[in-house]
Amino acid sequence: MTRGQIKAKLSKYFKITELVCPHVYERFGESAWNYFDIRLLEVLLWLRVALGLPITINDWRARKTQRGLRCNLCQIVKEKIRAYLSSHIFGKGIDFDVKGMSAHDVRQWINDHKSELPHNIRLEVLCNGKEITWVHLDVCNETSEKIVYFND
Repeated sequence: MTRGQIKAKLSKYFKITELVCPHVYERFGESAWNYFDIRLLEVLLWLRVALGLPITINDWRARKTQRGLRCNLCQIVKEKIRAYLSSHIFGKGIDFDVKGMSAHDVRQWINDHKSELPHNIRLEVLCNGKEITWVHLDVCNETSEKIVYFND
């Protein structure tokens, strides 16, 4: 699929404001779609359609603004005191919740359906030794495995 085709299909489920931080939207508007790795968009489309459930990435009203594409003006990036190379700033990673499912159950569902994944992904499981309560998913070049699990 082309980027335009993926955008058209994803637009049925997501507004660009749900995928990018406010700084990026203010600067680039709808053209912010162009800053995502096409593989991430394809995985997100597959996941949303296959699950058949609403997925929440950013919700600016709930002050969730840095779970999709982040920029250097975002607080989470500015707080880093060392080099920060997150998949979020490259348009390759998202954090999300699925309505009616725990993060653990979403990761399990993805694992159960990994043969259907359009691209290899990484899933974060632990942060500071505790299972995270959201799903972090990113596309990567570092593995031939369908899913790589990692900890912060």
